[in-house]
Amino acid sequence: MNFQLSVVSCQLSVVGFRASVQGPKPVLGLELRTPNSELRTRLRWWVLAVICTLFPVTFLPACGKKTPVRPPMFVLPEPTGDLTLDIEKGSVVLRWGRPQEYVDGNELDDLGGFNVLRATQDAQGKTSAFAKVATIPVEDRDRFRKAKKFNYTDTQLTVGTLYRYRVQAFTTDGYSSDPSNTVELVWKGNP
Repeated sequence: MNFQLSVVSCQLSVVGFRASVQGPKPVLGLELRTPNSELRTRLRWWVLAVICTLFPVTFLPACGKKTPVRPPMFVLPEPTGDLTLDIEKGSVVLRWGRPQEYVDGNELDDLGGFNVLRATQDAQGKTSAFAKVATIPVEDRDRFRKAKKFNYTDTQLTVGTLYRYRVQAFTTDGYSSDPSNTVELVWKGNP
């Protein structure tokens, strides 16, 4: 309410000031007596500028939730360190746990999901860099009971190829963690 009243009074001051430039009305109860009308006009503009710009910034409370400002490097999720790999029914199954904290130790409350990264080396020795093969979204942020474990099943496998996997957590704001530990295997076909 104070904010609205201040803005209204500031707007009224501007209207009053414009009228005072055209006539002898004082601005905000201030009557500037100088022999030079140009100097009087400049002084009125200066007084009005000081009042309308400094008053709302200095004396009005801001609205909204206030939190301490944190640098981007501290709002990264902790990297997953428990990535495991199993072979089930002719596919590779990755499993990992949910990160609980940001790197600065605060509780992680905006986990957006995970990117599954894979690198390969074929039988001839040709390698590929880690690339995203899947995104696993996390949609239980508002629930009381959250999933503690996640998994991904890779079925696109070639016999004789070495596969390396990593998982990278990300927040709803798009901040990504460092990659997890790396797990790997050479695919020898269906067991």
